[in-house]
Amino acid sequence: MSDDTSNPDLQAMIDRAGRLTADEAESLDVTWKADERIVVPEPSASLAIQGGADGRMVTNADLLAAWQHALDAAGAAGRAEEIEAAQQAGRAVRHSDAHLRDRAGAEEAVRSAVLATGVRDLITDDEYAALTTAWRTVLGEDRTAR
Repeated sequence: MSDDTSNPDLQAMIDRAGRLTADEAESLDVTWKADERIVVPEPSASLAIQGGADGRMVTNADLLAAWQHALDAAGAAGRAEEIEAAQQAGRAVRHSDAHLRDRAGAEEAVRSAVLATGVRDLITDDEYAALTTAWRTVLGEDRTAR
């Protein structure tokens, strides 16, 4: 597969991801992490003694289920281009001029929005909304509205 997707909406989203400003990337990161409903548990003395550490846990079951369903639906339908487009969008954020110490939330927000847009016909309205909320909130763009 080339670096360009044949779907113009997905390509426009990938291109937009590569042009994120630092403020947009930061807002995407914060919005996505809020949507994830991340919980960082109190450090556990027993785990510390065992050499382990408590990590962050994503507790938004709807968001996790929407992502998994979109990915499964794309795979089942042979929609490799849409999966690759989501990966390209994440790379575009990583290589954008929006230099952030932690871009994980921004990358996830962009990847999920691109995948959801690519498989819009395969997922529910609620799943689509869950996967595109950060993109639409921060960038105010909905590629499927046309």
